[in-house]
Amino acid sequence: MSLQLATIIGNATKDAEQRSSKDGVNYLTFRLAVSGYGDKPTFYNIVVFGKYGEVLKDHITRGRKVFASGRLQINDKGYVSVVADHIELLAQPKKKVQAEAIEPQPETKEV
Repeated sequence: MSLQLATIIGNATKDAEQRSSKDGVNYLTFRLAVSGYGDKPTFYNIVVFGKYGEVLKDHITRGRKVFASGRLQINDKGYVSVVADHIELLAQPKKKVQAEAIEPQPETKEV
């Protein structure tokens, strides 16, 4: 018996993309960035097949912290991906707050 398990927690680098294979199978792809040693992140390609991927499409956006668990897959070109069978959506990205320009009010002196 053997076991192959990949578990990753990272931030999505861009919004998830829905795709279809030549056989007509729908799948979702996105990439997670994980903090590495010395400020250099490691990137992981994540693939989610079927209806599960369709449900997650609108929820995996750039900056979203995601937990992905599944098995490793190597394609014909040698690229390694994680075929996820379990996804958990963690923290949402922080929204950038735009500073509003506040104009100074003229001072009034009372007499």
